[in-house]
Amino acid sequence: MEHKTYHQLPLQELFNSLQTSTAGLSEKEVALRLEKFGINKLPLTKRFSIFTLLLNQFKNPLIYILLVALAISFVTSHNVDAWIILTVVLISTSVGFLQEYKANTALLALGKLITYKAKVFRNGEEIIIPQERVVPGDIILLTAGDRIPADARLFEAQNFEVIEATLTGESIPSNKNIDVLPENTPLADRENMVYFGTVVARGRGQAIVTATGQKTELGHIANLIKETRSEKTPLQNQLDHFGKIIGQLLIVVNIFIFGLGVLTGKPLFEMFLTSVAVVVAAVPEGLLPALTVILAISMQRLTRHKGLVRQMLAAETLGSISVICTDKTGTLTQGEMKISEIITEQTTIYSDGVNFTAIVDPTANASYVTALKIGLLCNNAIIENPEKELKEWTIIGDPTDKALLIAGRSIGFNKEELEKNESRIAEIAFDSEYKLMATLHSLSPAQKIKSQQSNYDHVIYAKGAPENILALASAIDVEGNIITLTENKKIDIQKQYEKLTSSGLRVLAIAYKLQGVINDSEKFNKNNLTDLVFVGLIALKDPLRLEAKGVIQLCQSAGIRPIIITGDHKLTTIAIVQELGIKVTTENVLEGADLNELSDEQLQESVKKNIIFARVEPRHKIRIVSALQANGEIVAMTGDGVNDAPALKKADIGVAIGSGTDVAKETADLVLLDNNFKTIIEAVRRGRITFNNIRKVVLYLLTDAFSEMIIVGGSIILGLPLPILPAQILWIKLIEDAAPAMSLSFDEIDEDVMNELPRKKSEPILNRQFKKLIIFYALIMDLTLFGIFYYFWQTSNDLDYARTITFVGLGLTSLFYIYSVRGLKYSILKLNPFSNKFLTLTTIASTLLMLIAIYLPFLNRILHTVPLGVKEWIVLLSYAMLSIVVYEIGKKITIAKPNNLIIKQ
Repeated sequence: MEHKTYHQLPLQELFNSLQTSTAGLSEKEVALRLEKFGINKLPLTKRFSIFTLLLNQFKNPLIYILLVALAISFVTSHNVDAWIILTVVLISTSVGFLQEYKANTALLALGKLITYKAKVFRNGEEIIIPQERVVPGDIILLTAGDRIPADARLFEAQNFEVIEATLTGESIPSNKNIDVLPENTPLADRENMVYFGTVVARGRGQAIVTATGQKTELGHIANLIKETRSEKTPLQNQLDHFGKIIGQLLIVVNIFIFGLGVLTGKPLFEMFLTSVAVVVAAVPEGLLPALTVILAISMQRLTRHKGLVRQMLAAETLGSISVICTDKTGTLTQGEMKISEIITEQTTIYSDGVNFTAIVDPTANASYVTALKIGLLCNNAIIENPEKELKEWTIIGDPTDKALLIAGRSIGFNKEELEKNESRIAEIAFDSEYKLMATLHSLSPAQKIKSQQSNYDHVIYAKGAPENILALASAIDVEGNIITLTENKKIDIQKQYEKLTSSGLRVLAIAYKLQGVINDSEKFNKNNLTDLVFVGLIALKDPLRLEAKGVIQLCQSAGIRPIIITGDHKLTTIAIVQELGIKVTTENVLEGADLNELSDEQLQESVKKNIIFARVEPRHKIRIVSALQANGEIVAMTGDGVNDAPALKKADIGVAIGSGTDVAKETADLVLLDNNFKTIIEAVRRGRITFNNIRKVVLYLLTDAFSEMIIVGGSIILGLPLPILPAQILWIKLIEDAAPAMSLSFDEIDEDVMNELPRKKSEPILNRQFKKLIIFYALIMDLTLFGIFYYFWQTSNDLDYARTITFVGLGLTSLFYIYSVRGLKYSILKLNPFSNKFLTLTTIASTLLMLIAIYLPFLNRILHTVPLGVKEWIVLLSYAMLSIVVYEIGKKITIAKPNNLIIKQ
């Protein structure tokens, strides 16, 4: 019974293949098939246990280092340090746990997506059953408004259209028929198939169920989500690498300092405490809480711009995006059809769906007014709340009918008032063969006199495919006058609509016919549709969002490459992309059918040049994202439908549209609450600032740690007393450094980040430039401080006094040069030193703590410090000011020179 290409089978072979008939299955056969195929539900992923989620939070090299430092601190009775490290670990792991717990609800939302009933034939009778009881071979009945309960092949279709946007991404309802199709027909073009979870837009149909549950196309997507591996963010990879480097460095430094100290005759226990102090000093305990604060602040600030970040680490990854793969429908476009042009014999007017480039008088005889009137009356769309303003209307109906209704109402036509004079008495529903709709209206006496149609009792209004309407037309309306339609004129009109169609527009022809008495409305049929009067063409499109063009330009200026991935047609997509201002030819377009022929290696080359991927399926989207990632790109994928969910999960950043499906939103990292593509650009800007702040914190903390290691290691190498004691190092580390480092999280310095190229995936948090800066600063400042220590020790012969000088020197300089660290590329002179209020407050607090450490007798005994006088403070403040000068020189030498743009603060 398994057959994956049901769309290619003749109907009799199809029935034989599925061992069924138009009378449906027997209950006995249904029971056997339920046992064989299972119930008709989507597969759900197994949730992580809470314990597993919690353990996963500890899989981080920085956490390992902190746990080792925690154990050493407890063993050596450094209890204050130990409790601080423990708090850091608990906060970091708790935040990660909560984020991942929320993220594991995506497939549960998918499983709850469809919980409907189904109409089926069983034993020759029509019954309603829970959709879970539908099996392959069932005969299902479908009418407008029904959600389709399984994948099925149509064998009867009357004016049948299905909205498949959540599966294929195509905005226009798909016209369905029962014709046999070639085997290689793409999913979006299988007009004889209907799919689980899509919705009937109009008409009636009957179909044979071909697949249920996880065997359906929607089930394949669910399995793709389940099987798709979430990629680690670049920051996660960089932190892993950073943690390993720090760990290896600490081991080497610890062995070196401890071994050298013992060999030079220093007490064993003193060297153990010293090596522990240096290790703890080198461990950036402040990094994890600072990261948590930076990412949380970024999430909060982006929320103000209607961007909800679901994964904390994604707040930074947004800044390193190099490619945005975006769907077209509902992302770059508004996701609804609107009138674009009305072309008549003498006039062409343009519209945004509501406003027109000409003054439209609803009482005039202008042909374009007639076209709008016909579009309104030959129409089945309904406004549920007409008492409200247009932008608040809830309209039920076909997207094309909705567009025509809005356009007609916007110029002053009232459908209800018009129908009082031209009441509808019969209709020929849209037919997929004839591709037109027609309505018959009875004219009131007043309307006959007004329109000078006293010889006619009725009027027929028609709209449909231009080629079909033209074939039935013999005259043309020219501003209210009826003129013979020549063959040459038909050819001209044909060229017009072909040009419009090639531009990606959907084109309708509008016509009417004055009709004599029809005594029996049931006799109104296609035979009446002869000698129509052609009025004009109406072109419709799914228009761009107002901000879309500007956003794409911002993407390109920020070095981000946009790629359009859609289930829609190639020509429609090319037209939209060109309207966005992106240069594109057919050579930059790849369709799903062609993509199937490419190997993974060939696709990797193809994604380097292609801008558009049209008529793609969900599995194609994952392949495209994977190919881009294999090329080293950091990929954001936008989408709103169920079909987008696997690719959203695979991408480095999944971006869901707020009005999209729950599945897309639950799978994504970023949700655009206002459906505004511009929010992505703000998210990128925010992500780049976030990364800069992370880099500043790492730079600041490691500069301190490196300085402490140099000054301690240098004294041991030279055989001199330690210039600073372990307790003093811990005081600087935990009391002086932590709070200022945290305050860098609140910096809002832009540094023109959106005119930079995206950061490469391989670029570390501290690149070669910043490593050089740390070394440059530490060597100069540490040698200077070491000289100051040596001078005061030799002149006073008081080691505690000299060590106090070193202690204050290290602590004070960190509170000074942090203001230079705030600008990675720009001089401290271009920054407002008081714009970061948190840094100002922590600087004051840390200075007070430093003063307490040297003037409070209790702490003098614990830290082995002594009070200092004016002379010492002059020297130390001069040294602290020198730290800014050295840091600024270091930035000039090691970091790329900035441009002359103004910094936003």
